[in-house]
Amino acid sequence: MGTKGRRLSPQKRRQEMIDAALDQADAVGLDRLTSRDIGTSIGVASGLVHHYFSSMDELIVEAFAQFATAEYDEMRSVIGPLPALPALCALVARQLTLPSRTARIWMSAWVAAPRRPELAEEVDRQMVVGLDVLADLFARGVDEGVFELSDPRVSAFRILVLLDGVLVQISMRAEKSYGDVTKIVWEAVEREVGLAPGTLSGHGGPAPTS
Repeated sequence: MGTKGRRLSPQKRRQEMIDAALDQADAVGLDRLTSRDIGTSIGVASGLVHHYFSSMDELIVEAFAQFATAEYDEMRSVIGPLPALPALCALVARQLTLPSRTARIWMSAWVAAPRRPELAEEVDRQMVVGLDVLADLFARGVDEGVFELSDPRVSAFRILVLLDGVLVQISMRAEKSYGDVTKIVWEAVEREVGLAPGTLSGHGGPAPTS
C-alpha cells in the first residue's frame, strides 16, 4: 500500500518528498522538478512541499546529497574489505556499469548545477568525496606495494575525469559501433598506477584481447 492520503510523521513525509524528487529527477531531470509534480506524485498539495522545504532548490540539493552519499557509502562497502588491486577493479567495473538511473541523476545534476548555486556547491562537494575515495585507494595500493605513482590525488583526478567522460558517451550516444571504449579506461588505469598491461584481468578486470 502506498503512502498517498496517509498521515505520516514529519520525518517520513519529508523523506517521501525526497524519494519522489529523485524519481521525478530520473524521469525529467533535476532542473525540471516542480512542487506541483512532487505533490501530485505523493497525493498532497504543492503547498505542503513548501511547508517542508523553503524552496525547490533546498529539496533538490537535499535529494541529490542523499542520493550521492548513498552511492559513495555503497562503494566504500564494496571496496573497503578488499586488497587494493581487486578493490580497484571493483571500483572501475562499478563505475563503468552504473545503473541507468544513477547515471541519469548524476548527469542531470551536472547540467542543472550552473544555474543553481546551492546545487553546484553540493555537486562539487560530492565529487570531492569521490576523489577522496579513489585517492585513498591509490595511496593504500602504494602502501601495499602494488601501485607505483607519485601523487595519488592527481592520479585519482585523472582517472575520474576519464570515467566521467566515458560514462557520458556510453549513456548518451545512440551509435554503438565504436567498439569497447571501456577498454580505454582499463588500459589507462593500469598505466596510471604502474601496472603491466593485462594485470587487472587477473583481479576482476576484463580479459585481455589479442
